[in-house]
Amino acid sequence: MSDVNQVEQLSVRALFNKKTEYIIPIYQRNYAWGAPEIEQLIQDISDAAGLITQPGETVSVKQVKYYLGSLVVYQRTTHSQQSNVVYETIDGQQRHTTLSILLAYLKHRKVLDESDLAGLDINLTFDSRPKSSRALDDIYKGKSSGEAEEPNIHAALNIIQRYFKTKGLDTEAKIKQFCEYLLDNVTILKVVVPPQTDLNHYFEIMNNRGEQLEKHEVLKAKFMATLSNDEGRNCFSTIWDACSNMTRYTQMGFQSDLRKEVFGDNWQTMPKSFDVIQAKHTSKQQKQDAMTLREIIDNKTPSENTDDEEREKEERFGTVIDFSNFLLHVLKLMPEIKGVSLDDKKLLNAFISKDNGLKVEAKTFVYELLKYRILFDSYIIKPDQHNEKRKWSLQTLIANTSGTSTSSSYNNSFGKDQDTLNEKLRMILAMFHVSNPALVYKRWLNDALSILNRNVTQDADLSIDGEVYLTELERLSDRYFEEITVGQCLTFSDENQGVLHQGTGVQNFVFNRLDYLLWKRLSDGETFDGKGKKELGKHFDDFQFNFRTSVEHYFPQTDPSGASKMEDVDRFGNLCLISPSSNSRLSNYSPQDKKSFYRENNRAESLKQAIMMSYDDWGPVGLGRTNLKNHESAMLKVLSAIKI
Repeated sequence: MSDVNQVEQLSVRALFNKKTEYIIPIYQRNYAWGAPEIEQLIQDISDAAGLITQPGETVSVKQVKYYLGSLVVYQRTTHSQQSNVVYETIDGQQRHTTLSILLAYLKHRKVLDESDLAGLDINLTFDSRPKSSRALDDIYKGKSSGEAEEPNIHAALNIIQRYFKTKGLDTEAKIKQFCEYLLDNVTILKVVVPPQTDLNHYFEIMNNRGEQLEKHEVLKAKFMATLSNDEGRNCFSTIWDACSNMTRYTQMGFQSDLRKEVFGDNWQTMPKSFDVIQAKHTSKQQKQDAMTLREIIDNKTPSENTDDEEREKEERFGTVIDFSNFLLHVLKLMPEIKGVSLDDKKLLNAFISKDNGLKVEAKTFVYELLKYRILFDSYIIKPDQHNEKRKWSLQTLIANTSGTSTSSSYNNSFGKDQDTLNEKLRMILAMFHVSNPALVYKRWLNDALSILNRNVTQDADLSIDGEVYLTELERLSDRYFEEITVGQCLTFSDENQGVLHQGTGVQNFVFNRLDYLLWKRLSDGETFDGKGKKELGKHFDDFQFNFRTSVEHYFPQTDPSGASKMEDVDRFGNLCLISPSSNSRLSNYSPQDKKSFYRENNRAESLKQAIMMSYDDWGPVGLGRTNLKNHESAMLKVLSAIKI
């Protein structure tokens, strides 16, 4: 047995060496990565390879090495005649499985020669899940069977295929560059634990280990080091820490007595400057320091809300972005700072100048951070953990004072008499978010925060005119769509298919924009080929934006009946956006069988899909083709808002 007390840097090429095997043990969970994690992985590698430049950023510089993380393993004892080294994976299986699927995708790209992947093989198997092992083997060998057995693995392959296509990474040159960089420059740290390790105990420790110091904590320390006195540092720390928990409304990060002092009786007032907050913070601290024990006890007033109730409220919401990325958004929105990348891997570089100083003054930045967090909390959607039917929330935290006690509630951000407006804003913000599921490079969020800052009233409560906000967000949607379709003919023809008739190459945003526009117009009573919200019924009533990342050909690319196939199967009228798992399960079903499946499950995944399913005939000839063309024409009119 080799020396197992080792830490080794492995290239991806070395990781997939045929003479090494990795086994996922029985105590590990199933493969669970979806579009956010998979797309983030490919994007990070592409950025490091210098293949993608984000809008508004300078050309990326290729990194010599990109460190992907760690793979913690245990070397199993094998039979003496077995030449391969066998490792049991303790930590890192999600990343390793995704790399295996990515390798399978690259293997079947025609632009690669056999020599590009020479000596490599899928060397990952599963102790208790033979279906997962078969699924990996199937996609690596190019087989189509087994999709129903292990949909998550096949769905991951679809996500990878679409991402490469929609991001323009599937050209011959970029595929070769990506593959070369992935295999030789992407590095993973393999950690082999000692042979006597109690694996169950080690696995428990790995999943409950303390968090490492994050970059934003290093940045906080650098900011605080520039402040000259304890009062300033303490106030800075209070604001920073309150803003850092992205799943909690910012006001709740302040102690209850200071919360009222800083944000007013209803917790909606924004102080005029950092110095105003510091004065209130220092005054409260001095009063607390001067209090006797008897005064502390006498001053303790009962609250209608228990700690458990407050904790439950705080745990209700998720977030569309993490703190490190939010810091970059705030910095990018400051007019005096230029060329900020929305890549959290570059967080410290974004804030620290070449002479090791900070590009922005501590008090100025933390005040802007607080302002944008208050705007973010009130006017940007949050995932709502307590409401499955309405997945996205657009609400403001309000204090309710009764006598000597104060409780809190969440109200619609634009008031009880503006439910329709609030719903439109909730929908369009969700449309933007699900179109870009990864945490980084949320251009829409930066643009939305800029709109809010530009239109906020001069009042201390940072109020926003909802109609103006909606109008600007819809203009933003129009601008993004124009960028995608500039110079393209939207109608389908044999001579000019255009960007909307590219099958899986059509961007998520196009489908989500269409669903928002359909939802809005159906809500206003419009119909499409006689189908309105009444005819669509539950499909309309229950519609919500979800992370649907797989394009379905309603008439399938492979016709199971053996009938004539559609030569223009990739045209926009035949496409809709659904979840990857559904696409893996239904990809080769006929339109009638797909319709039966969704009716039995009483759902449709998009409004475009629901309208497509309302036609009795769908296909390459006759009435089915007429219906397809009519549907396509109607949808393109909605998308472009012009007469085609």
